[in-house]
Amino acid sequence: MSVDLGLLVLRVAVGVVIMGHGLLKVGWVGTGGSISGVAGWFNGLGFRPGLFWAWVSTLAEAGGGLLTILGLGGPIGPNVVAADLVVVTIVAHVPKGFWAQVGGWEFPVPVAAGAFAIALIGNGRWSLDAVLGVSVPDQLAIAWAALLAVGVALALILHAAAPKPKPA
Repeated sequence: MSVDLGLLVLRVAVGVVIMGHGLLKVGWVGTGGSISGVAGWFNGLGFRPGLFWAWVSTLAEAGGGLLTILGLGGPIGPNVVAADLVVVTIVAHVPKGFWAQVGGWEFPVPVAAGAFAIALIGNGRWSLDAVLGVSVPDQLAIAWAALLAVGVALALILHAAAPKPKPA
C-alpha cells in the first residue's frame, strides 16, 4: 500500500506542476500567458518555427501532466513530460547554472526525474490504469521510450543546426 500511495503522491505532484506550466502557456491559469509569447521565447532560443515548438511543449506539458495525474496510459504521460523537460533543461536552463532564481536547472531536473521514475515504476494500484484494467506491454513501453528519445535527439539536433541570431 505505501508504494501505491507514494506513486499517487508523486504522480499528482509532478502532474499538477507540469500541467499547470503547460496551461500557463495558453493563459488558462496564472496571469499573462499566451501561445504567441511562448512562440517568441522559442524563436529566441533558436527553435524555429517558434509557434510549432510552443504548441509541442504546451501539449506535452498539459497533456502529459494530465495523463500522469490520472495514472492513465502507462508510461506515455510521464515519458512525454520527461522528454519535454530534458530538451528545455539542456537548451534553456543548463547554460544559466544550477539555481532556479537565475533560470537554472534546479527545478526542471527533479520534475523530469520524478516523471521518468513514474514511467519506469508504473502508475500503481491507485490509478485509472488499475481501475480500468489497462496494461501496457513492456515491448510497447520500450518502443514508446525509444521514440521519445529519438524525438529529444531530433529536437536538440534541429536546435543546434538552427541559425543563431546575430548579437546586436
